[in-house]
Amino acid sequence: MTSTGQRTDRVGDLLRREISEILAREVREPLAQYVTVTGVRMSKDLRNACVYYTALRDDDALKDVAAALKRSAGFVQRMLGSRVQLRYMPHLRFEYDTSLRDGARMDELLRGIDTGSADEGA
Repeated sequence: MTSTGQRTDRVGDLLRREISEILAREVREPLAQYVTVTGVRMSKDLRNACVYYTALRDDDALKDVAAALKRSAGFVQRMLGSRVQLRYMPHLRFEYDTSLRDGARMDELLRGIDTGSADEGA
């Protein structure tokens, strides 16, 4: 891994921790309480950050959570500026992390395959 890759990973991890804390303690949006930041992917020049999140809500409420995060992005970015010393504060973009849902679906499918083969052997 190059030093640029290591730096983007370190900065992304730092931002993930700080954004999680800001969303939990500073943001006044009630829907932000249901958000868990799962990761932050930084651009190579550290000017853009894609913040991945999950939320304990149904599909209809996820749209409201996404809108609340979009409204809060500027505030979160300003708060990060006072907490993190970077040459440029990255522009934040929030994106729903589907990996947990996809993993649960795969697990369900694999259990179905396993159950199906056990039924055939009986």
